[in-house]
Amino acid sequence: MKDAYSYPEYCDVAYGWDRSPECDFIERCAERYSGRKGDSVLDLACGTGIHLREFARRGYRAAGIDRSREMAAFVAAKAEASGLKIDCSAADMKDFPAGGVFSFAICMLDSFRYLLTDRDIAAHLGLVSASLEDGGMYFLDLWMPPSEIDIAWEDVSWSRERGGTKVDARYLQHGRTYDPADRTFEDELIFKVESPAFGSTITSRARTRMLLYGELCRIAGEEGSFEPMGKFYNFDFDEKGAYNSRHIRTNIVLKKRR
Repeated sequence: MKDAYSYPEYCDVAYGWDRSPECDFIERCAERYSGRKGDSVLDLACGTGIHLREFARRGYRAAGIDRSREMAAFVAAKAEASGLKIDCSAADMKDFPAGGVFSFAICMLDSFRYLLTDRDIAAHLGLVSASLEDGGMYFLDLWMPPSEIDIAWEDVSWSRERGGTKVDARYLQHGRTYDPADRTFEDELIFKVESPAFGSTITSRARTRMLLYGELCRIAGEEGSFEPMGKFYNFDFDEKGAYNSRHIRTNIVLKKRR
């Protein structure tokens, strides 16, 4: 049965806000921690390629992977229609060909949390490292509470419209499904779609991991490829992260060891 992520055209509408401020921040991170802006980017679990398109427009060599074949095909078609060159393939984050050497890699919008175990995360970090230049940066964007006892489960709704297609979206985390033994829980994405060609509600529900910063630093240290450089909030070096009071994105910067 198809889920919401099998309809990339509606995902692209729902998540289609301006990503240039996010890409600006990633560029500043690359300059701050790698010493240069770089010229190439690898997007892990790239979805519809919104960030890849922005980086390609800025002149970067851009490539991505996504486990959804529908997403990978959409990225390629959208890039061609926009006159952009983006390489994208269908592959799993835990087992993808580490081809090419990139200036930095990114993993956006909670996709990193689909790595459910320490072993999965370590395997992923090793593959990302093999895809980066020495000193290259890996930028993560995810929901990350400060501790296991200080959790505000997310329930966020928004609407976007483009070209006669409207998507009312809702993302929620089912806190009652949380398993403290492995720190996993179920989250859900719901799209109510209205368009001339399609009108229905589609959903996607999956188990994801509540990863804490200390855990990530420990796993990265044990795997050995990356050094944590910092934790920020909402793509802003000065944001203090008023957790529990509003929606917070946590931004993690890792640097490949030389």
